[in-house]
Formats: sequence, C-alpha cells, structure tokens
Amino acid sequence: MASGLLKPLAVFCSQSQSQRYIKAVRNLGDSWRSLAEKAFSESEKVSVLVETNFDFVLKITNILEEQRQSEPTIVEMSAHEPSTSRLTVSSEPSLSTKSFATPLSTGPSTSKEPPRHYRIFADYGTDFIWRDPDDLRPEEGDCMLEAEEVLSTFPSSVLELFNTWVDTYTDNFSERRDKTQNYYADVFLTASEEVAWNVAGFLLAWRITLAPQVGRIEFSAGCSKYILEKGKETNVTVQFLQDQVDILAKGKPVT
Repeated sequence: MASGLLKPLAVFCSQSQSQRYIKAVRNLGDSWRSLAEKAFSESEKVSVLVETNFDFVLKITNILEEQRQSEPTIVEMSAHEPSTSRLTVSSEPSLSTKSFATPLSTGPSTSKEPPRHYRIFADYGTDFIWRDPDDLRPEEGDCMLEAEEVLSTFPSSVLELFNTWVDTYTDNFSERRDKTQNYYADVFLTASEEVAWNVAGFLLAWRITLAPQVGRIEFSAGCSKYILEKGKETNVTVQFLQDQVDILAKGKPVT
C-alpha cells in the first residue's frame, strides 16, 4: 500500500466500490486496473496517474515526501471537451508547487454565458449539487438543482457516475440511519470506505470544474470545504489528500 499523501488515492483505487470510476492507474502499488507494464520515461517514474471512466485524468508529479524536498509538486488535470480549448497555468503564489489544467482536444470556445459557480455537498434527498448563493439569479428561485440541469451538456459518463456517487451515500444513509432511526450512526462503515467516496467526489467535482461554463466549485467532504478553480489545482489537492490521510490515521469515519 502506498504511503503519505498517496495513500488516499491508493485506498480509492483498491476499494471495490471505486472500480466503476477507474479506467487505469500508474505508480499506485497494488491498486486494481494498473496500466500495463511498459518502459516509463524518467518523468513518468516520478508521477502518479489516475485515469477515470468519467472523462478525467489526474497526474501528480513529485508527490512523495522525499521528492517534495527537492522538486516542486505538479498537479495536472485534463478532460476531453470537443468544442473547447484551454490551457490554464496555476496563479498560485507558492514557489514550491505548480498546477496545470490541460484539454485532451482543441477547438474554439462557443460559450457566451459567464461561467457559473456551484457547491457540491452531501444532503440526503437531494442531488448534492447547488448553485453558489452568490451566483443565484433572481429568476432562478433557490439554489437547489438537479444534476441533469448542470451535467446534461457533459459526456454521459459524467452524469451517470455522479449519480452513482450520490446513490452510494444515499443508500448508506438509508440503511444505517433512516431505517434504524439512529441518526448518529456513521454513514460509512469504515474510514477507507469514506475516503474512497470522498476521493471519487473530489475527482468528479474537478471534472465539472474543468468545463468552460463552470467558474468554481465549493466541494465539501465531511466538515472540510475546498474551493476548486482552474489554475489553482495543486494547493487544494495536496490539502485534500492530507485531510484524507488524517481520516485514515484516525481509523474511523467522520460522517
């Protein structure tokens, strides 16, 4: 099993509940669906890659503690947008980290609407996605949304697996709290289950954030909130992974 900041990704990739999300991984030890053995370049040897089934690729270079002491951590995120082209380079002030969000295809952007801002957090009985209150227009009524309203223009796998992610939490909540009437019960049975679910949601939220029509997303996992914005990938990703390491270290779920 991987150690340090890689451990949450390794837990995510090794959990059976996560396999529907994962297409391939690299440099995560015994994780399932690893890339076929091949000769890696020097840069590939120091990077971790998670390729998902919802049109999203995460690559982190120099994430190990011994690497971070001498080299900057670099987070790269990519998604396929047939009608858009973008390359964003991190505006983060840190001298020790870099971030990139890159497309897998090219073409001019056709979006004329200003980007919209959202929040994603677990709330039983909803679709877990909401408009940011600061971005709510008078004619829109309230912040509650259905996932289809936001994700209908995305590849179908994004909506499908976002709904799967929501259903996982909803089913657990129903079984462990609703049916037992014990609303203090943990939604997840183990810390590993919770971390795997958190990681899946974090990656899905980033996939949505990369779309040109999306400005930022406030993603919540447990009591922690993370602001996801193109060009600011590294610091928030490292913080998220550290928080998941802390959950695993405690050995029990926090929700």
